[in-house]
Amino acid sequence: MKIFFDVNVLLDITIKRTSDPEKFSVLLNHLSTGKIQGFITTGVVQTCAYILLKLLDYEKTAEILTNMIPNFDFLEGKKSHVQNALAMKFADIEDAILYQIALDHNIDAIVTSDRDFLKLSKPYLPVITPEELIDRLVK
Repeated sequence: MKIFFDVNVLLDITIKRTSDPEKFSVLLNHLSTGKIQGFITTGVVQTCAYILLKLLDYEKTAEILTNMIPNFDFLEGKKSHVQNALAMKFADIEDAILYQIALDHNIDAIVTSDRDFLKLSKPYLPVITPEELIDRLVK
């Protein structure tokens, strides 16, 4: 299963911004065993780094990113992804761009904790919560 990870899920995992960190351990386990193939973009890493550096020092941020990156494959964005995202007229342009990148790369689902991003969900590219992904993995 090819899953695109939104930045907020990566932050939830890395700095444990959740009341239920165990669910993210399940996702990390499935990533490491290959049950799911995780995808991100360099932009997701940049946003993650920016936020982590506001909360942590450089050494801890670099350690987190160094440990996180091997679990993911990187997708590249193109001009057409931005153009198609803008044509969607979705208020969160960043989410729309990520949606277009995932769609173009035949991703099975996008996982996010962002309630607004969930509104982009379509049958051909579902946008789901971490809990929904875990439910799909245990079936």
